[in-house]
Amino acid sequence: MVISVVEKKFSRKPLVANAGVVKTVLVMLFSHLSIGLLCVNVMFDLFVLGAPAYLVKWFASTSLFRNYMTVLIDWSTPIVFNLPFCWSGTTIYVEDPSKLAKSKSDNSLMLSNHGSRIDWMVGMYVGYSKNVCEAFSKVRRSRVGFVCEGIIQYMPLIGWYRRLVCEDVFVMRSFKQDAQVIRDNCNTFHAVGTKRMLFSSPEGVVVDFGERDRKYIMDCQKFCKDLGYKPFEYVLTPRYKGITCLVEQVKHGGSIFSVCMAFVRDGKLLNIQMTSMDREIPDMYSLLQGIGGSPIDIYINMEELFFSEDDDIKSIIMKDYVRKDKLLKEWHMELQGCGPENFQKKFTVCETNNWMVQFSQVMHTVLMVVLAKHFDFLLHLLFFCTSLVLIIAIVHTLGWVLNATSMESVPFETGIKAVVMLVFGSKHKSSEDNKKRV
Repeated sequence: MVISVVEKKFSRKPLVANAGVVKTVLVMLFSHLSIGLLCVNVMFDLFVLGAPAYLVKWFASTSLFRNYMTVLIDWSTPIVFNLPFCWSGTTIYVEDPSKLAKSKSDNSLMLSNHGSRIDWMVGMYVGYSKNVCEAFSKVRRSRVGFVCEGIIQYMPLIGWYRRLVCEDVFVMRSFKQDAQVIRDNCNTFHAVGTKRMLFSSPEGVVVDFGERDRKYIMDCQKFCKDLGYKPFEYVLTPRYKGITCLVEQVKHGGSIFSVCMAFVRDGKLLNIQMTSMDREIPDMYSLLQGIGGSPIDIYINMEELFFSEDDDIKSIIMKDYVRKDKLLKEWHMELQGCGPENFQKKFTVCETNNWMVQFSQVMHTVLMVVLAKHFDFLLHLLFFCTSLVLIIAIVHTLGWVLNATSMESVPFETGIKAVVMLVFGSKHKSSEDNKKRV
């Protein structure tokens, strides 16, 4: 029987959970300032350090261009996760460190559940993390790429950076349109021997609590039932067709991993059953609010998958999602039964070089200030930074008011998406289209 979706009216999520007015103001101020600093740093890396590389791309080799961008990504990555992770107390735990190390040793395709809006930040963190397994002691940082919804590439600054510097795969929800885009992207990296860890979320979308979202959840559960599976409770049905193209990522060697992530705050699983009104979808603000005393812990399970483009990928991925759904349910029960302290014992903390991260953060600021002072642009830089933080605060608050929740996977997304959804309505395809989707 298909699980019924709760019809209870969704109430507006507070800006900061379990906080009074003063704490909310202080935490939100830190969050807006952090995102503003992130935007300024990324803008500097994109336009001052990244854009000039395109001027020499015409007479330099593609290999040299991509190697330079890989170095630039390595330079930028710490300032992306520093404040949301290191300063805000976010901790990542890995169930089997050797699998994470193996995924960083060569090309890899990571097929992850979609329980949050900051999966990309998690990917960048683990790609930059310390070696977590002696057997792979020579494995260091890896370049991380993502398969993203097409609209992300148009988001100011972070979206542009992901497009121009990171060269992520941007898909538009149509397998016919995206198949060649995926293959071409993978082959351009293979052609010059640039290795990367490529993250994809086969579920494709994150559902909130609106009427269309509830309908989509029911459609996914019906799709499971039609295929003879018990309806998923903790995950949506995967879009398996695009994975036939993503196999291109490891055609010259590498590994495919199924990734399952759980997000826990104050001992409670956030990405619980899709039908629960208590489910929370972590975003950038959720991570940053850890500075107020309730940081998010992220638990990662990885299982290696073995298949090629010619295999029955539909059955393989559906069975894997049965496993993910069951695993999240087991974790949910364990957290409720034994508590987070005992639950953590079977995991290993995924650490990063905190001193190197802070050094990178400081050097970004020093370099910008020195250049601004040299060109007599210091006051203009200060005015720009102040204005940017104000705009970020206004856009996010507007989106929160319009859509009753924060959905900041990249800066400005809450406001932009809320306005788009208000004007055009949210669009989710029914499960009848699952066979056609990426």
